[in-house]
Amino acid sequence: MSEQTDNLNFLLKPFGLTSEESFIYLNLLENGTSSALKISRQINIARTKVYRILDKLIEKQLVVQQYSQNGFKFKANHPSKLNQLITQKEIEISSLKQSLPQTIDLLEKHINLNHPQSQILYYQGQDGLSQVNWNLLNAKNEFLSYEVNLAEAYLSHSEAEKLRQELINKKIISKTLMNKKNLQKYSQVPDVRIFEQIRYISPEILTIKSDIFIYNDIFTICHYLDNHDIFCLEIKNQFLVDMQKQIFENLWLQAETIQELFPKN
Repeated sequence: MSEQTDNLNFLLKPFGLTSEESFIYLNLLENGTSSALKISRQINIARTKVYRILDKLIEKQLVVQQYSQNGFKFKANHPSKLNQLITQKEIEISSLKQSLPQTIDLLEKHINLNHPQSQILYYQGQDGLSQVNWNLLNAKNEFLSYEVNLAEAYLSHSEAEKLRQELINKKIISKTLMNKKNLQKYSQVPDVRIFEQIRYISPEILTIKSDIFIYNDIFTICHYLDNHDIFCLEIKNQFLVDMQKQIFENLWLQAETIQELFPKN
């Protein structure tokens, strides 16, 4: 296969096509109507397997089957048909979201009731830091946090904005303490400053050197090492969380509202 074909194959993968499905679809796009035998010879895949793959492409409406005097032949539909695959994925995701609460309730009934009340999970590196941020979507109503910097410091801006939007969609309010007196306007998400409350706490009162998240019965701390490595501990313990919430609320009363600066044109 050519490098260009490999690149196109890579582009089709997120749409749910396997490598072999992509190769056959691209072959038909390039060569027009073709028989399974011809496709088999061109891409070196057994004809019986080509038929199975063509059936899957027909099911995805990317290929149509035609009958001629020489037997069945196959033709690629226009690439705009990929839009239907996106629509199908959106329908599937919507269905999963609707069934999620019931699924969680059913699974929770199978949790071992003798499991310890306290639990510690360990995350490492940039991906671990990203994961504990996305775990905030499990917060009930609100979460509290101490933060060294905004989410863009370790997530791409688009991912950070998506996380903010998901938190707002779930109506989760955040209260954050930082050692920054002001911030440049950082988000285009509507209502972000209603749901995302940020206050300045003087380093003389509290120097923030780690990101900390407090919600439900979870206390999470993310620390940055000198070699730029990151480790996070997610601790499940209601007594610890209750105490940390009291400390946070006392510090919150001593903090000042952060000024949001608009970038200069």
